[in-house]
Amino acid sequence: MSSFSTTVLVGGNDGAISQDILFLDGDNNIVINNANKNQLDLKHPILQIAISCGWVVDGFSVTYQLGDGSSTTMTHGSQFSPSSAVITFNANEKLVGVYGRAGLQTYYNRSLINNISFVIFDTVAGTTRTAGPYGNGSKSNQGTPFYVSDVMAFGSFAQPNAATVGLSGVFFYKS
Repeated sequence: MSSFSTTVLVGGNDGAISQDILFLDGDNNIVINNANKNQLDLKHPILQIAISCGWVVDGFSVTYQLGDGSSTTMTHGSQFSPSSAVITFNANEKLVGVYGRAGLQTYYNRSLINNISFVIFDTVAGTTRTAGPYGNGSKSNQGTPFYVSDVMAFGSFAQPNAATVGLSGVFFYKS
């Protein structure tokens, strides 16, 4: 049986909510919030994270592995082209930690995500790697530190169609 929980929000709640997980279906499978309402592959849920950042984390996108072998990408906040960084997960890797700083950013007079990093575990080799930190281009270190373990999906609050600084806050889905 599958289940999930949602963490508290880090950063701000300006803008519209975006939730990558929709619900549990009748068979207790976790369903991603895309047009086809596809089942998430819980053994290897995340294929890639693309970060858009500068002084703060402006936005990110997550490509999820689906139960049928296909994938779907969900976006949160502003998306740069090209992205500031792309983190690719191999078939044996899982996201085991996300950490950073979030809260009031005085330059923008808004609560935002100052910076974010990812801890990735290789389930076969037994090794970890860290990607990041991303953001904090001004080296201000404003906000409060946060850490979340065993992340399988994301949710956010963001300003729709903002070219920059669209991402306000992030919450996490844990298995």
